[in-house]
Amino acid sequence: MKITASVAFTGALVLLLAATSASAQLPLIHPVTPRVDAIPGDAWLCAQVATNLEESTLLGRAILTRVQGTLDERTSRIQFRRGGARLGEAIAAFAVESNDGVIYVSDSTDGSTLLHESIHAAMARLTPEDAMREVTQILAADSAGQLEPDLVDLARRSFTLSFTASANPELWGLVPMVLTSAAFSESSTAGTFARLIHATDSAAVTLEGNISKGWGRATIADAYDEAATIHWRYAGLSRPEWWSWREERTFRLVGEALAYQRARRCAASD
Repeated sequence: MKITASVAFTGALVLLLAATSASAQLPLIHPVTPRVDAIPGDAWLCAQVATNLEESTLLGRAILTRVQGTLDERTSRIQFRRGGARLGEAIAAFAVESNDGVIYVSDSTDGSTLLHESIHAAMARLTPEDAMREVTQILAADSAGQLEPDLVDLARRSFTLSFTASANPELWGLVPMVLTSAAFSESSTAGTFARLIHATDSAAVTLEGNISKGWGRATIADAYDEAATIHWRYAGLSRPEWWSWREERTFRLVGEALAYQRARRCAASD
């Protein structure tokens, strides 16, 4: 059932959020791993459309609570803000700022989009072992041709946008062409994600990034290395010595595939 009346929409979400928050206040005996799978039976949430920031916040918090399994302190500190020009071509985006999560939204944001960003928020708190398990499974599925082509294409586009944003703005016209050419290269039989990884292995260390170091402009690889540091600080875990900019890059690519995949499952799980 899709509720279009704003008052009914807000009232229903307030009741839902109150219920999930109340259950989350019970003492936890064991820590719970964030649920980055589909939300069973919550197609109603994914089908809702928030038409202002207040509705996006209510809907987003309800979805975050279902994904995380509890409204813990870190989850409750995630803020919702208007994205505006910051979003560019994106509809919404999750970011870490001052060690807290922020979900930037558009004027009108649906539940599936908010779930997509909630999955990113949940994945940012996975342990290194769980993170690499997700990476391994998705890359294997891509290589075996087991992922839906349109889902792979959506993930490729989102990753291309984020990779481009990590480059010097003067290169924003060039980077998408490089990655798109690699993704559709007929000279390779590898999966789409494997092609993107191969292309970005060289592009990231040769193209200028959007950050500066003491001696001048750094590379895209340096930008991902900095992002990795922010990622693990947000997770509250020590960054593994083996987690280089390459692991961060691949983790973010796989994260797009997982977010699209699980948002789609939720929308279809009525």
